[in-house]
Amino acid sequence: SAPTVVLIVLTYNSRDVARRCLVSLRRLNYPNLQIVVVDNGSSDGTETMVRSEFGEFQCLQTGANLGYTGGNNRGLEVALAQGAEYAMVLNPDTIVINPTFVAEMVAYLEDHEDVGIAGPRVFLRERGAVQNTVLSAPGLWRSIVNWLRYRLRPRSLDLSGDRVVEAETLNGVCLLLRSKCLREIGIFDENIFMYIEDADLDYRARRAGWRICYLPVDSVVHEQRMDGYDMTSLVSFLLRRNTVYFLCKIGKRSDAWGYAIGSLALMAVRGLVHPGSLADYWRFGRRLGAAYSQILRGLPPNEEFGPPYA
Repeated sequence: SAPTVVLIVLTYNSRDVARRCLVSLRRLNYPNLQIVVVDNGSSDGTETMVRSEFGEFQCLQTGANLGYTGGNNRGLEVALAQGAEYAMVLNPDTIVINPTFVAEMVAYLEDHEDVGIAGPRVFLRERGAVQNTVLSAPGLWRSIVNWLRYRLRPRSLDLSGDRVVEAETLNGVCLLLRSKCLREIGIFDENIFMYIEDADLDYRARRAGWRICYLPVDSVVHEQRMDGYDMTSLVSFLLRRNTVYFLCKIGKRSDAWGYAIGSLALMAVRGLVHPGSLADYWRFGRRLGAAYSQILRGLPPNEEFGPPYA
């Protein structure tokens, strides 16, 4: 009579990466687990691979790239519709190393009914290298303070240790979500597409009285890619745009304005320091400025807001 857990893996043009993840999920020994693979309109044969090689898993096709938020929401809707007590969202670039981690996390939440969202201990690229998944909520002054702390004492921000920690925000690489909490606060905000969506969900949960906890339970190795994080990348755009969107959404408009002005000023400085990349920084800054304008004026998202796009 173990509580039902629906584990959701979202894929997008990640056939080989997803295959390694799904193979590892077969190691899990939780007795009441359903695995749902949601594919965001992949063009590399990911869906065909899942259906042919992992017939024991449910496969959903969204038909388009709905981002982290939209794709995972389709899986969360399945979990809620089926009456599962818990849902877990797990990145496809992960490998299970502890077959009992789902059972250990569920046991903790069963004993602590005020915990709405929990995250386990995750290892970054290799076993033993702990990824810090206990994060601060986005904010102008918090960003400045953490920037200084990181340069003075880099390890002072590493909170993913050997004890349970109550967190403001948990990295969304692996999250166990209580269905009762989701029914109260809603699922991911699809305007966000990806990045900062975890902070938004955790903020809503905390506002509703739920606790957010990091659990020192070994779980997966996160095979996060090394590239794609430069200043003019899509990742950079989404992190900056979504921070301003989130701050406006929670009523911190002065922080949103300050963050927007500061990030655009930083783009200008970077462009001057790297004149060979000035054109890239200019294009990126114009696109980011257009998105900020939409958000700060309170306009509904449109093509200037940016992604979703493939």
